[in-house]
Amino acid sequence: MEDVAALVIHARDLHRQSRWAEACDEFLRADHLEPLGVDDLELLAESAQILGRGDDAVRALERVYQARVGAGELDAAVTAGFWLWQASVLDGEFARAGGWAARVRQMVAEHPDAEDQGWLLITQAYGQVAAGEYEDAVGLARRAAELGARQGVVDLFAFATTICGRALLKAGRLEEGLGRMDEGMLSVTEGATSPRVTSMLYCSAIATCHEALELGRVREWGRSLDGWLNTLPPLHGAYFGNCRIYRSLLLRLQGSWQAAVEELADVCIDLAEGYGRRVVGHAYYHLGEMHRLLGDAAEAEDAYRRASEYGEPIQPGLALLRLAQGEVGTAVTGMRRALAEAQSDLDRCRLLPDLVTALLAAGEVDEAKRALDELVMVADRFPTAAMRAELASARAAVALAEGHAADALPLLRAAATTWREIDAPYETATVSVLIAAACRDLADEEAAVFELRSAAEVFARLGALPDLRRVEHLLAPGDGAHGLSAREMEVLRLVANGKTNHAIAAELFLSERTVDRHVSNIFDKLGVRSRTAAATYAIEHHLFVTGIL
Repeated sequence: MEDVAALVIHARDLHRQSRWAEACDEFLRADHLEPLGVDDLELLAESAQILGRGDDAVRALERVYQARVGAGELDAAVTAGFWLWQASVLDGEFARAGGWAARVRQMVAEHPDAEDQGWLLITQAYGQVAAGEYEDAVGLARRAAELGARQGVVDLFAFATTICGRALLKAGRLEEGLGRMDEGMLSVTEGATSPRVTSMLYCSAIATCHEALELGRVREWGRSLDGWLNTLPPLHGAYFGNCRIYRSLLLRLQGSWQAAVEELADVCIDLAEGYGRRVVGHAYYHLGEMHRLLGDAAEAEDAYRRASEYGEPIQPGLALLRLAQGEVGTAVTGMRRALAEAQSDLDRCRLLPDLVTALLAAGEVDEAKRALDELVMVADRFPTAAMRAELASARAAVALAEGHAADALPLLRAAATTWREIDAPYETATVSVLIAAACRDLADEEAAVFELRSAAEVFARLGALPDLRRVEHLLAPGDGAHGLSAREMEVLRLVANGKTNHAIAAELFLSERTVDRHVSNIFDKLGVRSRTAAATYAIEHHLFVTGIL
């Protein structure tokens, strides 16, 4: 008969070495022979959760909870209840999660002399963030952080402080929110938090900064996360699957696109087959984004469909795919619907730049200007460098659509400088294409070609085939913009916006006869017979470079 005590000692040692798969198996073998004590059950539960073995983790945590309650160990019981709540949330079982939170609250209420419970406050703070009640969430998280600091519970302090920062940032208090996140993440990057908390807080912090386009911290914490993951054995499950999603975002930002695809594809397979349904939709969306950028339209559409099946929002990605396919109306409709559902300013900031792009492609300049006005208002609450660059590009795109290339160029130069400083090659290249469009509108063909060649080199290196094909078309010898002069491009832009020849003449200070001649020349050069056909041709062949497609 096996020596149970020896099995348990070995399992503990494996857990200390982060060899969680072996530790989990050893604990389960020992438990089958003789029920584990509560401390060893907690180690089993943690190992199982880290591995994504949700059923084993929940069974162990339920026993821990009952044992702690029976022994009158209130704080430890609440901690076990928190992890049961969190396990249910990760697997998309929100009713079950709510049931555990209610059970723990009732248990605490039966101890009238008990002080606030930090982990219970965190469950409430999560609920307030989800409901958009950010100030209430800040108050709850601050109380939890104070408890963690007073009790010397590093996991609780780091968790609560980071969630407080997320709520502050979502409330539009950018600098204060980033400060709290920096404070909470210090314990994480120093290695002071447990593996479960470490993985969750890396994901939460990187996700929050990614939403706000605070890409400096995305890069810094992404590198730290990558270094931590590289110290561990290959792991599966929701906790580390989510970490790997955010590692893929770092790879994408750095330009390692194929590596990002491989990481995401592996995570999708892993999570779709096991524990962590709430996370897998997120993975599929980002996989769709990578396929879209690489030009794999069918793969992108399949990934977006799978993301939607798991409840993950799929805009603006799907709309940008449709825009690249020439389905401009479908793209605009999708973006309008997504914006109508957006519940926070951060969500609107994420959608509005691409809505401007889609509306300009559809010739809806007035609506694009209204979307730009809203973007100006909401982006003012999140003045990160990348957000300012996005706003500058959107302003420039509208200026280009209205024929004001000279106004667009300073905005685009500033955006390009920002993206270079952030070391974001794809974003820098897309701005170069816009700069080329402005230069061509100003009849500076040499400068336009220089910008386009620079962008083409980047797109080729990244594997961004749709963008590369578009730039190669714009660089085609002797073709330019299908032989159209800068003035003819300006007229065509106004034709696409639905303007009559009379209105175009008034706007460009030309005679109506001159405009008639320009329109006739445009029809001849494009091989079309109507204004609608000319506008459709221009959109389908990307003659108006108004944003990232």
